[in-house]
Amino acid sequence: MAPVTTLYDLLYGALAAISGVAAFPSPPNLRILEHAPPGIRYEIPKSTRRWMSVKNTAPKISQHTQQLRAIQGPITTSPGSLPNGRSAAAVLGANQRHAGGSGYQNITTASAYGTQYAIEALWDGQPLSMLLDTGCADTWAVQRSFSCVGKDLEFVKPQTACAFGGGYYPETFGYGPHDPKMLMLIKYGDGEVVSGAMGFSDITIGNVTAKRQLVGLASTTHWFGNNQTSGVVGLAFPALTHGYSNETGGRVQYSPVFTTMVSQGGIEPVFSIAIDRNTSTGVLALGGIPLVEGMDYGEVASLDMIITRVNSIPETASEYSFYTVIPDGWYYDQTMNTKKYPYIVDSGTTLCYLPPTLAESINSAFHPPALYNPQYNAYFTSCDAIPPRVAVVLDGIRFWINPVDLVYRNLADPETGLCMTAIADGGVEGPYILGDVFMQNALVVFDVGAGVMKFVSREY
Repeated sequence: MAPVTTLYDLLYGALAAISGVAAFPSPPNLRILEHAPPGIRYEIPKSTRRWMSVKNTAPKISQHTQQLRAIQGPITTSPGSLPNGRSAAAVLGANQRHAGGSGYQNITTASAYGTQYAIEALWDGQPLSMLLDTGCADTWAVQRSFSCVGKDLEFVKPQTACAFGGGYYPETFGYGPHDPKMLMLIKYGDGEVVSGAMGFSDITIGNVTAKRQLVGLASTTHWFGNNQTSGVVGLAFPALTHGYSNETGGRVQYSPVFTTMVSQGGIEPVFSIAIDRNTSTGVLALGGIPLVEGMDYGEVASLDMIITRVNSIPETASEYSFYTVIPDGWYYDQTMNTKKYPYIVDSGTTLCYLPPTLAESINSAFHPPALYNPQYNAYFTSCDAIPPRVAVVLDGIRFWINPVDLVYRNLADPETGLCMTAIADGGVEGPYILGDVFMQNALVVFDVGAGVMKFVSREY
């Protein structure tokens, strides 16, 4: 199969045929954003708000929803590695180090615990618990007869060592393997690796089916599982897919699940995530936003998506990859910081990662002030500390982070008894992240068709 050349050819061309709307120009005009990290370049598309985007108007309510289930647990056990290696931060941090930068050396929380979100998807009609990740694009499940291997990918361990969940494990593809054969090979930022054959199966999420979807079956894995999930559903763009030709060894870009759902006419090119506060649940809505009982939707912010060009992934030079925006700034303790930096919105990252000076200033505004602990690359304060009022400013609107969410009282340093804050140091080079702590306080709308991210304030 020939590589997909652009996201626009794949998604919007098909969308135009379905809707009668003219396809978007490809590629978009770009303006380079200076001071990018090593190995990464941010480019701002010009005039990317298109026909699907109406500023300050919330998207329509979707009937295609799927419950999210929070999973608390150890993300990795490798000393000195990235505990959340599947997050966008880990992927870009690894790329930065390869390009001569520092990147993230130790993204972690106390006791190396963090949060991931799972959904129940149907794989050829069979329910399968899978991690939901907006920072990757591939969808795969572990095969029943898989090999769990060590870090060197040679030493074979018991299957239980990879800690996949129980229940259904696919044995084959519903429509058979890809022909000519295509292989999946994914190397995550923390050293995790999954590899295996690729083929076609029906994947159903929220009553929407991606028919004959190209997916992977992992036959060999080096994996830090949670004993609950048995695969990953990636919601990022085609530029981040990891298919490889078995004939040439070259990388082959393909249509991921969400793109396929749109191109087949199942939904409009938008999805949204609402993470519930103080619970272990949330909602994924395909084609619109969820109707959440007891929640009123407030003001709507709309920001252009930014092209995040990763040197090691040539396709990202002109296509969207991660969900990246540029906030207006941050407001804290009656202070407004208006320095502009790109931030990646990522459901796979627990904390918010900010530029060092800004992170230190916000943490200093806690009472008592939070202090930086290099062991965890995080700030800690008294577990009963009083947090400052903190908001990220998007499209002129202040999105407040609930003070309850700013101190992780269940994540205490065993040596000091202090608790970790939700505002972390993203380093001089970044990447900077709006993680779960932010997403708990806003309805996040990924308006792919418009090339914008929308954020809806949530009021209870």
